[in-house]
Amino acid sequence: MEIIPTTIGSYPRPDWFKEYLRRLEGLQKDSIRGIQDEEYKRALTEILNEQKNSGIKLFTDGQLLWQDFLCYLCTKIHGFEMTGLIRYFDNNVYYRMPVAKEKLERRKDIIVEEFKIAKEIQPEIKAVISCFTIAELSKDEFYGNKKEFVMAIADIMNREAKKLAENGARYIQIDEPSLLYAKKEDLEIAREAVKVIRRSIEAKFFLATYFRDAEKIFPEILEFPVDVIGLDFVEGYEKNLELLKEYRIEKEIQAGIVDGRNTKIESPEEIKKKVDNIIEIVNGKSIYITPNTGLEFLPWIKAGEKLKVMCDSITGEGRAKGL
Repeated sequence: MEIIPTTIGSYPRPDWFKEYLRRLEGLQKDSIRGIQDEEYKRALTEILNEQKNSGIKLFTDGQLLWQDFLCYLCTKIHGFEMTGLIRYFDNNVYYRMPVAKEKLERRKDIIVEEFKIAKEIQPEIKAVISCFTIAELSKDEFYGNKKEFVMAIADIMNREAKKLAENGARYIQIDEPSLLYAKKEDLEIAREAVKVIRRSIEAKFFLATYFRDAEKIFPEILEFPVDVIGLDFVEGYEKNLELLKEYRIEKEIQAGIVDGRNTKIESPEEIKKKVDNIIEIVNGKSIYITPNTGLEFLPWIKAGEKLKVMCDSITGEGRAKGL
């Protein structure tokens, strides 16, 4: 049994870096210049060190340049246009809606450069992409067919994942919170999309869901060709525990056990109880422990405290291990 502390995606930007980005008048945060800036590398080093000092073993790069959540990926895909602001799920934050105006094409790297820089600082970096959720958060004005639209994105993400793997990505997470709201007929489309994404790629693939329990996608989710299934054990704790008990799950679990949208710090006892309950059910398989969502909108201090109490709670008995 291994318990591996990880993060799920975003991390708060240092205050000085937020001010730096504001001063870059006329420069979009997703530009290549932003990647090359020494200030970006300095901020990235800070957030990776914060994760490391908290006890994290499998890191994410904090998505410091992602101003549109998962739809940031669309800003790098030819054929998408970013339009007006709409609400992101039930959060009090907004993103620019991508609109597919023409055939979608990967004409340049999407997150490869960000990954490469992060990997130079921390070797165990988990890359984060998305597909079905991007389609659900977007508007299709070109394909006119949902499956074709999703598969076009899947093919692009497969090309990106191949490039990530070529540059040392051993862990690739596919973020799909929209799956939890999907109709049954859409789950087959999503499953085929994941199959396309991981085609001919040697890496461990995670499928991350969050913001509610996964009752609507069981047992279908068990047929998705991924190695690790991510479930929210904050907003869907009781129901997701029931699902683990009801179905024989052969895959590893990524368990979101602290609240990424609330500044209240969980008690070590509360976290340990959750982990113990999950361990009892999964019966010897590795578990990745993480916040249930990205931490971007927590204060810097609170994000570090959340990670530290999470890691300390599972290392008290020497159970957590490295990769």
